[in-house]
Amino acid sequence: MSAPRAEDISRAISDLDLNGLRERSGNVPGRAENGLRYTKEELLSIRSTGKVEPDGDTPAGFTTPPDLPLPNAPPPTPASPPDGSALVPNGPNGELNGGLNGAVGAVGENGVPAKKKKKKSSGINKKLKVNPTGFEEFYADPPTTPEEHEAESDLYDPRIQTCVQRYRARRKLDSIRANIFSKYLILGGIEATVKAFTGGALDKETLESSTAEEIAAVQATDFIRTGTKNAKYYDPSDADKWVVDFEGVAKGFFSRTVPFRLGADTDEEIKMASAVIRNFLNYVLQHNVCPEYVEDVMAARRVCDLAEKDLMAIRKFRTKLPGDFNIAASTICGGRYQCEFISTQLWNSGEDPQQETVAAHVGMAQKQAEIIFQAGIAFKGSDYLFKLASKKGIHIVKTEAKAYEVVAVERASLTSIEEIAVVKNHLGVVNTIKALGVLKIRAWEGPGLDPEDFTDDEEPEMSIDESIESFWLEDDILQMIHPGLKLILVVHELNIGIKFFDQINGLYCSFHTYLENEKMHGWKEPAINDRAPPTEDDPDVEMRIENAIQEGELAEDEKTFGGK
Repeated sequence: MSAPRAEDISRAISDLDLNGLRERSGNVPGRAENGLRYTKEELLSIRSTGKVEPDGDTPAGFTTPPDLPLPNAPPPTPASPPDGSALVPNGPNGELNGGLNGAVGAVGENGVPAKKKKKKSSGINKKLKVNPTGFEEFYADPPTTPEEHEAESDLYDPRIQTCVQRYRARRKLDSIRANIFSKYLILGGIEATVKAFTGGALDKETLESSTAEEIAAVQATDFIRTGTKNAKYYDPSDADKWVVDFEGVAKGFFSRTVPFRLGADTDEEIKMASAVIRNFLNYVLQHNVCPEYVEDVMAARRVCDLAEKDLMAIRKFRTKLPGDFNIAASTICGGRYQCEFISTQLWNSGEDPQQETVAAHVGMAQKQAEIIFQAGIAFKGSDYLFKLASKKGIHIVKTEAKAYEVVAVERASLTSIEEIAVVKNHLGVVNTIKALGVLKIRAWEGPGLDPEDFTDDEEPEMSIDESIESFWLEDDILQMIHPGLKLILVVHELNIGIKFFDQINGLYCSFHTYLENEKMHGWKEPAINDRAPPTEDDPDVEMRIENAIQEGELAEDEKTFGGK
């Protein structure tokens, strides 16, 4: 037989008519069948005296005997000790007597309340709140309310200027982040310099009579100037010369500005530059600044992710190029490293050990170069090529500087790595010669920094050779290179058919873009020169003017400082 369930017991108790049973027992005469146990007068007497006179014999188990005294209140529960220890009875009869310092209700000897000890301060203000900068890893702007959405619909239609100003006002940009963001805006045609003639700080009257939006607009340093004479900034009155291209500006910024103007030489600096631009693009998307360019903004945000990958890879392998095999081929075949090692050894003829270490990293000894070159051909070339390389008279037959794009990377096999590890170098040491892989590249049109100068009769060659060329390169360098990266190399071809490179003139991202805006960096509109130009009759007119200016400045200095 199964035990009764709790819900069955509860339902059975609810069905009992306890008051009716009391009425039938004769304990409460004259009371209604479903009435209260006490009348109003009885309840008032209970409140005033704390005691109810019995009506008769009350069956046990139905009501609490009203003539029993009320129980005493339980003692106060002592607070838990701050260190988590248990309460220990320390009174004369085993009771708790001040065993807890600072506990609620603790007493000392003779019933005197014990004094509470002051808690030592940790020196940290717990109420201190750290204000976010807006660039934390998991930071997100608060949801936009309907009122803010309606207001921003008017603000951001169609001005990007207000978006930039409000973004800078809502982010705590330090000097580094502010410099990154300003250069990004300048490249995009927005003037992000100090606004002149603003009078510095605003006076009290202006602050009281202006709204928050008006104050932010006056104090902002990012703006679009209408009718400006400087061609490097966007002018709404001459918008035909400009194109809205978030993706293109992002590519140009990470291709040229970040590596060459900001000098991002560490992974942290590269990540910071990418985070600032990505954060701004997220702000543009969240606040629906330009809904017609959502896809373009999303593409620009993907460029930020790709920029981190490319720039960090370039930073890692650029110091390892051109690799041991290419340096060895250049040393024994008449490349740039042939004379560099000799001249460095002569310069380091002193006894400074640090200079000797530097010399070992600049070039390569002749014997060491021969072993590395022969080992590379033995493992990667054919038997016929190895026989040709064993003969004397290997020399360079062709040299050219070309721009390439990485097509594929073939890593060295584990077998070749194990086999070449046992080969000894010129000092008899093993595990010093590195295994080679294959770098496959094809011609690239180049960064377009300096366009070639053609005469009126010449025409530039529009076709580019799409054939793939292969170069041998160490496996530890190949693991850092991925397809799409751009290189400008000085390539040499030997009379035995092998190609190698010993000079790197440029390393660029896979999305490298050179914007016309880049040419306007540092551009100043030419001013009218009212000086007379030199002529055949007076060729020294400019020199006399310069001398007059210098004499005038000298006279002013003497007048100011009291010189003779």
